[in-house]
Amino acid sequence: MDLRLKPCSTTTLQNDRNCGDILISDRLTNLPDELLIRILSLLPTKDAAVTSILSKRMRCIFPLITSLEFDDSPISHCSDFPFAIQRFPTFVTFVDSVLSAYKSQYLTRFKLGVGADFTDTSCTDCKFNGPEEKDCCPDLKATQVNAWISFPLTRCGLRELDLRIQVKQPGDCLLPLEIFNCETLEVLKLDVNLSLDKTSTMSSFHLPNLKLLQLRVAFIFEEAFVTRLVSGCPVLEDLIVDVYWNHVHFTNISSPSLRRLCLFVNKLDYVDNTDCVIINTPNLEYLEYTDNLALQYSVPNMNCLVKADVYLENQLLREEFEVSSVQMLTFIRPLSNVQHLTLSGACIEVLSYVDVNDHLPVFNNLKRLELYHCCNSWDKLLLAFLNCSPVLETLVFPTGFVSSGDTTSSRYNQDTCVLERRFCEEALSVVPSCCRNHLKRIVIKYYYGIERELCLIRFLLRYALVLEDLVLFRRKFAKADRMFLENTLQNLPRASVACSIHVLNCNLPMVRRTS
Repeated sequence: MDLRLKPCSTTTLQNDRNCGDILISDRLTNLPDELLIRILSLLPTKDAAVTSILSKRMRCIFPLITSLEFDDSPISHCSDFPFAIQRFPTFVTFVDSVLSAYKSQYLTRFKLGVGADFTDTSCTDCKFNGPEEKDCCPDLKATQVNAWISFPLTRCGLRELDLRIQVKQPGDCLLPLEIFNCETLEVLKLDVNLSLDKTSTMSSFHLPNLKLLQLRVAFIFEEAFVTRLVSGCPVLEDLIVDVYWNHVHFTNISSPSLRRLCLFVNKLDYVDNTDCVIINTPNLEYLEYTDNLALQYSVPNMNCLVKADVYLENQLLREEFEVSSVQMLTFIRPLSNVQHLTLSGACIEVLSYVDVNDHLPVFNNLKRLELYHCCNSWDKLLLAFLNCSPVLETLVFPTGFVSSGDTTSSRYNQDTCVLERRFCEEALSVVPSCCRNHLKRIVIKYYYGIERELCLIRFLLRYALVLEDLVLFRRKFAKADRMFLENTLQNLPRASVACSIHVLNCNLPMVRRTS
């Protein structure tokens, strides 16, 4: 198929231009108004504005576009790393001029980005250390911010609202309450340090068409805010909540329509663990949950769950790990239908201190399991997960078997190695079903080459009967160490004749393979 553009027609049209003896048709400005509006609405607003210089007709079309996008992200407001800060007044003037000239009664998409995006690595070394410091935030008047964020709510048909606003002095900058009662909204993204105080005066929220809600705000003081907000979104499918909670100890996410949930609970008060967490999402397919281990959980089975990433911290002492393990298992059991499970934080540490072999649920659909390293030995936990995952195909240790501190603490290694060595050397009466029929790939990152690791690797190689790949990642090391490691791994006995061992250098894209 010939995709080359055909030459312009030489027929004379209203906006033809004389080019020598040939009349070249101006195709763009001869398109219908409706089509021109749709084309310009797909462009970033700053690019669409440039078309105004083409002709008088394009200057009339631009104020009618149905999508507005303003983003000052190329401008750094950081005092330590200034970049083109002089452009910010121009940006402010541009936003004001576009909004004042806007003529359309229909605005389907509005995106406004003001202030540094603190997830950007460019600000990791500056003075910004938390919500209370705003060295990277622009200094805007509250009246101006309020006018900008209220503008899209004065138009009809708004389907997507994306506000990323971080200002130096939030002061009287308030999110309009109309946002939470916009019946046409389908996508709402709020990443702001503006006040949500007035939302407590609302009797209810009403967002009947909202499918995606992303909430990143500085502080939440009202305990029921998120609960009430979610209940006002009957068709919500995607929810991201990443906020600082202040004196909020009750979390309730209940939604039959929710398919994806990312819940990051950042607490400012960890004095007493009185938290209660309710997650009632029967049709959830993806869960990402970060929190301190709560005192109580109410989580019905998630039968549709495909992937879960769980990071839980624990504030209790090691002497109370038996109590913590009960709470941890209460949360993990409803995830038993998951296909891809990642456990990190204190999840593994807590469970490794108790015998969970008969308490873990059976993960009948689990094909990929990622376990971050624990501070205790693996003898209680590793076999328990293998026994409870009958169809497991891939086992990953993203942070290895041990931490870097374990490699230098000989006393700690001696204590834990006794149990691990005994566990690894004793013959299993029954080989786990996944090891006999399904486990084909094991990945170990941050491999240090100490005896504890080799002991566990020997155990896995002895019982993984259908293993195809054992992959180890190690940081850059000397040639002599590399040769010793390769020789050691090559001589390890393997139950699977098809198994190959791959040694990958973390710093170089080089693969060493021994088979």
